[in-house]
Formats: sequence, structure tokens, C-alpha cells
Amino acid sequence: MEFNEILSKLENMGTDQNIKIYKNHGADIPLFGVSMQNLKILKKEIGTNHELGLQLLLSNNVDAIYLSQWIIDSNLVDIQLLESILDTTDYYLIIENVVSSIAAKNRILADNCLSKWLIHTNHRYRQCAYSIYSLLLSFYPNETFEVDSLRNEMKYIENNIHSEANRVRYTMNNFLISVGAYVPELYNDSIQITTNIGKVKVLMGKTSCKVPFAPDYIKKINLMGKTGFKRKLQ
Repeated sequence: MEFNEILSKLENMGTDQNIKIYKNHGADIPLFGVSMQNLKILKKEIGTNHELGLQLLLSNNVDAIYLSQWIIDSNLVDIQLLESILDTTDYYLIIENVVSSIAAKNRILADNCLSKWLIHTNHRYRQCAYSIYSLLLSFYPNETFEVDSLRNEMKYIENNIHSEANRVRYTMNNFLISVGAYVPELYNDSIQITTNIGKVKVLMGKTSCKVPFAPDYIKKINLMGKTGFKRKLQ
């Protein structure tokens, strides 16, 4: 399937209602308004196609960019490419879902992103870094992480989350939930730190979305017997 053919399909699949919904969620670049269901149908039709994935990622179209995360070969992506995407949009679905997902599938790339972006002066980079970190915790064996580094990051978040940029607060909160959910050794630490932090306030645009209250969320996962269970890397 060619790039222009994909764009034509996306345009035909889009709806005005979805455009309105996605804009309410913060979409700030062109879009057709394609449902997640239809994007996943296209994903199955296309499979992995790195060159096509690159074209989609660089298209400056929300739907095409979102589709790209399943088409592109993360092993052939470098940090400069991902940074070029972060510089074009504030839309959290692209920052927290697309860029972070592409990076997390390539552990070397992901670690490079973390070392650079966690301390970046631009909030988009920090926002993306914590999303990547959360995904890594959900995918990779716990022995590939340094417990002291995780604990230090948690303490840093405890001291800084309420003064951070809006969506950075959200992804920091998700990181703490991920630690509690996927690293049993730090379960008690995660409960203590998130309790100390309390409720995290994030402006969610023109939506009814809510920020998870981390201590309750972590405890719920534990009560279901799922603490430490990893997801499949896709």
C-alpha cells in the first residue's frame, strides 16, 4: 500500500464528530478524525513497512502519525527523528502514545531518550520521557532496571510533581503507578510516596477524563493479584 493511498483511506474513514472529540482532547495539527478501531484495521492490513511508517510519522497529520507507531521499525529510528516530532505538536496522544511507544520498542533508543529527556528544559520532552519510562517498566524484566535509580526518580517526583508542567504531572503520576504495578520490590515505596503526594491536578481540556488517584489504583492492581505481571512488547 502506498502513502497516498493510506492518506486517502484515512480521509474517507474520518468523521466530523471524531475531529471535534480529538480537538477537545488537544489535537493541534491537521487530522481526519479516524476512529481507533479503523486505525487498527489498517494496521493489520499494512504490517511492518519502515519506509511507509516514516512517511506517516512525518506527515503532520494526527491519524497518519498515530498509525505510524505500528508500521515503523523502531530498530531503525534515531533520537533526532523523535525529537523532530516532539517539536511539532503539544498533542498528548502523539507525545505520550506514539513517540513513547516507538522509543520503548527499542531499549537502547529508549534509554538514550530517558537520559536526555528526563532533564530537558522543554516540558514535551519530560512528558514523553516519563511515558517511555512507564512503558519500559510494563514490558521489560525488572532485573534490567536499577532499583536505586527507580527509587531516586520516585523521590524526585514526590518533591517536584506539583510544580511541574500540566501533562508532565500526568505522566509522572503514571510512572509512579507503573512502578507500583510492575516492580513488586517497590510496591510499598510507591504507596507511601503517592500517598504523600496526594491528588494530582491536571487540566484535561474539554473532556471529562480524570487523573487516576495513584495509591488507590496501585492497591487495586495488587488486590487483583496482578502486581509484577508484564505486558507483551508489541
